[in-house]
Amino acid sequence: MMKALVLDATYYPVQLIDWRKAMILFFTDRAEVVDYHDDIEIRSTSESFKLPKVLRLFTKINTLTHVKFNRLNVFHRDKFQCQYCYKKFRESELTLDHVMPKSRGGLTNWTNIVASCHTCNNKKGPRTPEECNYKLLNKPIEPKWTPMMAFKLSNLEKIIFKDWFFR
Repeated sequence: MMKALVLDATYYPVQLIDWRKAMILFFTDRAEVVDYHDDIEIRSTSESFKLPKVLRLFTKINTLTHVKFNRLNVFHRDKFQCQYCYKKFRESELTLDHVMPKSRGGLTNWTNIVASCHTCNNKKGPRTPEECNYKLLNKPIEPKWTPMMAFKLSNLEKIIFKDWFFR
């Protein structure tokens, strides 16, 4: 499935959409095409069109002010890395850990939850990282924009920006 990157009027990345929605945005004059896929065309009975790769909306989208707190977004924020032993893991091998344990009044939010492997999480138990000689890789913070979007964009940039800079 071919995707297109949508930018707002200020060229801020908004989202990835499939090619059908990209064509709808273009044909309804809600966006202009910034770049095309060179080798892919969409054909009707009488015309053919290059498939959009990057579109810019004519309106500015209000930037995301709140990122949804969930398991997958925490893992993306922490780059699928245990924040105690610093090793990378698959999603199924990670757990969420309260830096300040719930039993001591720790909250379940962006600034108190980190990704942790099962081994480190079990070893830490109901203690703080300092009490079991752990040093956090990164201080837990609320991301400014959706980590999942950052992940998708980083994968897409390999395709898009490589084409732009190496033509």
